[in-house]
Amino acid sequence: MAHAHGHDHHTPPARATSVVHGKFTDREAKQARRLRMVLGLVGGFFVLELTGAILADSVVLQADALHLLMDVLALSVSLLAMRLAVRRPTPRFTYGLRRAEPIAAIFSAGLVLATTGGIIFEGVGALHGHSEPRVGIMLVVATLALFVNGLSAWLLHDSLHGHDHGHAHDADNPDDHDHAPHAPKAGGHALNLRGAWLHLLGDALGAVAAIIAAVVIRFGGPSAADPIASFVVAAILLAGSLRLLRDALLVLFEASPKHLPVATIRGIIAGFPGVKAIHDLHVWTLGAGHDAITAHVCTESRDPLFGRHLSGAIRDALEVEYVTVQVEVGDAPCGAPPSMLEGG
Repeated sequence: MAHAHGHDHHTPPARATSVVHGKFTDREAKQARRLRMVLGLVGGFFVLELTGAILADSVVLQADALHLLMDVLALSVSLLAMRLAVRRPTPRFTYGLRRAEPIAAIFSAGLVLATTGGIIFEGVGALHGHSEPRVGIMLVVATLALFVNGLSAWLLHDSLHGHDHGHAHDADNPDDHDHAPHAPKAGGHALNLRGAWLHLLGDALGAVAAIIAAVVIRFGGPSAADPIASFVVAAILLAGSLRLLRDALLVLFEASPKHLPVATIRGIIAGFPGVKAIHDLHVWTLGAGHDAITAHVCTESRDPLFGRHLSGAIRDALEVEYVTVQVEVGDAPCGAPPSMLEGG
């Protein structure tokens, strides 16, 4: 049986360099700007909220301020991870350092889990003999915290789901799709920014809980409303951090991403004219939405560009950055027919 390598991932032309490595695309630059802006807002507000929480003697506000301090660290790590993720590949790190972002997401999730444990511990202690907080100060500080944290969460959420035009192919070059990789389908630095956004969402929810607790106490409710509100915040943070941790670990364990079902990819390859069989199909993501597919296909086609054409078809159908096809040419069997192959 003759073996022939199909399309491999090519170094893109100059106009597409920012897609692969070296610098931010337009969307990624926007995400980095938003992240720096949010870091400045959160860092500046932390001192104010902590001072107000101590003056108000509020458990839920102190928990929110503690989480805000964790935010400063988590946002800084997220920004660093974004920078590392776009560094040029090296002979040692041939895919670059894109895995820095799922690692940063795990770090963020761990911080949230640690903070959640601290919130629960303080809340349980406050249920026994905690004095009534100063409601007036509590309301003012909580309202300011809601504004700052809500604005910060919105800034990141908008950059996370906004449209990106920075990866468009050159319309004047019909062969561009054969060489330049597609834009990351998952939206740039989605996993990393989700970790940062989760921290900010937790702070915004903590502020809402503080406002509700202050109103309840103001109208004659028990002072226990303050620590109870902190438990609600802790439950929401716990659920969000566990989801983030799961998604980051799936990336590190090289699971196929949800938006690239193996059965769908197998069907696209099996339906390509000339493909007799498929084996060793692998699908994974490098992090930051940069996906990869490798496959071995069997064919009787003698077209020396068969692998390149098949790779181009996979790229165009799925918008995957790294596609490698190894073509096996000959009459000897190399696997079951495509219709009989199942799984990944």
